[in-house]
Amino acid sequence: MTSTSFAPNPRDVCCLIGLVHTSFEGLDEGVIPVFPIERSITIKSYSIRRKQVPTCAAFSLTDYKVQGQTFIEAILDLKNDTGTRGRDSHRKFCSRYVQLSRLTSFAGLHLLQRLDMSDISGGPHKLLLAEMSRLEDLEKQTLASWEAEGL
Repeated sequence: MTSTSFAPNPRDVCCLIGLVHTSFEGLDEGVIPVFPIERSITIKSYSIRRKQVPTCAAFSLTDYKVQGQTFIEAILDLKNDTGTRGRDSHRKFCSRYVQLSRLTSFAGLHLLQRLDMSDISGGPHKLLLAEMSRLEDLEKQTLASWEAEGL
């Protein structure tokens, strides 16, 4: 968590952007102030002054929306995966799997935050693993019966 002593002047704050794990004194948890930039230029004998908010256009996609799509690059926040709050470990595992498997290579993977081993937890549900094991055994039995019959 980042903690900075900060008391903004309300008339200077143009807008507030919500982010996870940020803290500024005098502001709610997860809110970062964005200040307008003021520039002046002179053209001929006229002085022009403008004020703007430094922003850039962006978009995000859910793991549900990206199913079936392929991306060359992606920025993922696997540490603070807000979409998986309240989900069991199997659903978190599936969500992360979908997010990571959309990339053509790991060279295009950009993580928003560094991950620790404790962040990578969960896995397939135990019933899913049991079913996969059952199907593998069935496959072995089928192949063995085909070999016995000379197929």
